[in-house]
Amino acid sequence: MAFSSCRQEEASPIRNIKAGPNLLRAQAAGSPASCTSYTYLNGEDKKVLGNVYTQQVLVSFSYGLSAEKEAEALASYSFVKGIAGQQARTGPLQSLELVEGLSCKEVEQAIKILSEDPAIAYAAPYFLKGDGIMGISDEAIITLEDGSAAAIEQLAAAFDAEVVEELSENTYLLKVDKSSKGNALDLANFMAGQEGIAHAEPNLVMAAN
Repeated sequence: MAFSSCRQEEASPIRNIKAGPNLLRAQAAGSPASCTSYTYLNGEDKKVLGNVYTQQVLVSFSYGLSAEKEAEALASYSFVKGIAGQQARTGPLQSLELVEGLSCKEVEQAIKILSEDPAIAYAAPYFLKGDGIMGISDEAIITLEDGSAAAIEQLAAAFDAEVVEELSENTYLLKVDKSSKGNALDLANFMAGQEGIAHAEPNLVMAAN
């Protein structure tokens, strides 16, 4: 499956001070006391993903970035231990292993910090799921009601998302990045409340924990 992209061809992050667990704790201290419980609507059912998994996060790097530049970017964050694995796909998503001892609030802050890096195009959490972990990819699958085809481009533009392709009649694959108004879970929740939308869900990916 091929995606188009207009992201920066070569990002060159330069950081003099490493961001570490102490920074995460300090910044998370000013946020609400409880961790976010992530949910989305699947038809009439409310799907609960729960709190973020604290040992890995999911990222994609900016288009055209070399492996050397990716490693250089990750070296700026002492809360990242390294790349734990890769989701096989065009424009691959990487699983980053985090240092031990972080709270779910601190991991949420880590995702925000990673998203600010020009080398990183997308960052999102994982959640525990059975014997593995489930992450929010940068895609969502949206199904329209009959006669609502004109709405998809307008709604995607309102969220700063990209319509990648029509998977079948009235069903579309949409893609987000950090310039969008949220991740793919946020996009699905945004779409679910719109007129003409029959079904919306994030494209979730599985990995070993």
